[in-house]
Amino acid sequence: MDTVDEIKRKLDLPEYIGRSVVLQRSGRYFKGLCPFHQEKTPSFYVFPDRGTWRCFGTCGEGGDLFSFVQKRENLDFRGALKELAAEAGVQLSAEDSKRRGRTEKLAAILSAAVDFYQQQLKAPGGAAAREYLAEKRGITSEAIEAFRIGWSPDDWRELRDHLVNRGYDEHDIVAAGLLVTSDAGGAPYDRFRGRVIIPIADEHGLYVAMGGRGLHGEEPKYLNSPQTELFDKGRTLFGLDLAAAGIRETGTAVVVEGYMDVIGPWQAGFRNVVATMGTSLTEHHVTLLKRLARRVVLAMDPDAAGFAAAERAGGLFLGLDSPENMARSARSADRLVSGFDVELQVAPLAPGKDPDEVARENPAGWAAAIDGAVPYPEFLLKRLMGNERPSSSVEARKLVLGRLLPVLMAVQSPVDRARYEERVARHLGVPEQAVHDWIAESARPRRSPRAQGERGGPVAPEQLLLALLIRHPQLRHEVRHFPPDLFTDALDREAFLRWSSGPPDAAESAGDAVAAHLQRLESLRLPPLTEDEARRAVEAKVKDILRERRILHQAAVTDEISAAERSLGANRVAEVAVEAFRGERPPADAQELAETAIEELELGLSIHRHEEPWASQRA
Repeated sequence: MDTVDEIKRKLDLPEYIGRSVVLQRSGRYFKGLCPFHQEKTPSFYVFPDRGTWRCFGTCGEGGDLFSFVQKRENLDFRGALKELAAEAGVQLSAEDSKRRGRTEKLAAILSAAVDFYQQQLKAPGGAAAREYLAEKRGITSEAIEAFRIGWSPDDWRELRDHLVNRGYDEHDIVAAGLLVTSDAGGAPYDRFRGRVIIPIADEHGLYVAMGGRGLHGEEPKYLNSPQTELFDKGRTLFGLDLAAAGIRETGTAVVVEGYMDVIGPWQAGFRNVVATMGTSLTEHHVTLLKRLARRVVLAMDPDAAGFAAAERAGGLFLGLDSPENMARSARSADRLVSGFDVELQVAPLAPGKDPDEVARENPAGWAAAIDGAVPYPEFLLKRLMGNERPSSSVEARKLVLGRLLPVLMAVQSPVDRARYEERVARHLGVPEQAVHDWIAESARPRRSPRAQGERGGPVAPEQLLLALLIRHPQLRHEVRHFPPDLFTDALDREAFLRWSSGPPDAAESAGDAVAAHLQRLESLRLPPLTEDEARRAVEAKVKDILRERRILHQAAVTDEISAAERSLGANRVAEVAVEAFRGERPPADAQELAETAIEELELGLSIHRHEEPWASQRA
């Protein structure tokens, strides 16, 4: 706590917040537009004497310096502590200082290598690379300087000798990913030889890796640095350091696959484009982008698979070869952005055209494609529906709807699903209710006569949570305080209570319905998870269950408000709500309505705050 107090003493709260929020003095305080929700009238206040801030508008958020950084940067307390300690020049521990020194050492090596490669590009030996960049790729000298593109000579140890002669340790150069150790036991040699070099920086502009492009058909065409202490491709987005300002200005982050697909749009004036590097879009990527934008657009060739299949939990799976894989893709996308308050969209480009080509050859077409990007499930549905309307025969329409069904059922939001049902109905030329009924009928579990009395159908979220806990009994002590009413189904509830009390007695459980239910849950297929991954999966599932419950509650309260508007008039309901929000005492005949209005607001805030139920359960 002494460290926290020291950081707060060294950093001026209004000055720090004022870097990202335009503040105006209001008496002893400062006020401005809230950075955490859209508003036209300032409701965000900073209280210097208390060292706190508070939004008195829609979001109702508030806290101190640390909570501001946690919310703005989507960090936990430890992450905010590290960031603010670096800002204030406060040393956290000897270990942190040692780790920071190691990071700075490797970053210095990479920066020196970038300088070396740039010099080699300008030297006589870089002529072929300069010709390739200018003639074949159309890259300007401005872009070469901005992205610090270079050339690695076709020599086995030229970079090594250059860096060692400047005092860098050979083992550190290997750790930075620039040298490869020899299997034969000889001296390490340069990883990149005879390639155009594209430096890779993190979001702060610190160089963490290199990408090398061959000129003469070498395999692989692009060679990236290996994973190092500085570089993790699942956590790094190429070009983010240069694109951050453009993303913040437009509110949109455009994600492509390759280096050139970032550089081409950049040259055309589109400065909000970043690239993944041989991996899918991951939750770590979304975390980086969430700080800058609320809209993430995948720019892709619709005839290609686009991004690679997810390599880790939390990554985007992009399968476009079948309705079933598209449904899996829709669920993957929903999981990826859930809890981030980010909308994932797709901008299909002209078939066979890379983003690099589209942006440079047809800037207006690129801008139109990004502006017209559609939500991810809608992109999948459009791809399945095609451009031609099916024939009017019942069988033809059923065939098309059967292909669309997996994706429609994968859409979790009832509001979004209703919107897509309407579009599908319009495409098929049938009533919207018919599409809705078809989905409802298809979602109903089928039971054979033999299976009557058995529990079947889709696995509910509560049952998936139970299956995770059963598979990972080491979490029993961490979740023992979960309230039983977390589980709606009585059998699920009893199963949880029995499981949380310890391993069941085999003799007592024979023929028991609860034991049979536990056995069925244990047999569900789940991905292999480490203890930490299982813990995070349980956290996410509990959050989903409680948030969905709040959404249902809010929907019910909203219905009450709607009923009041029909009976009293919308103006009268609005007057009562405004008075309630101001804290004024409502008339006796409006007391219940005022409480309902407050309840609706509080529910909305609790939903959009993405509250963490796990922490309260462990406390």
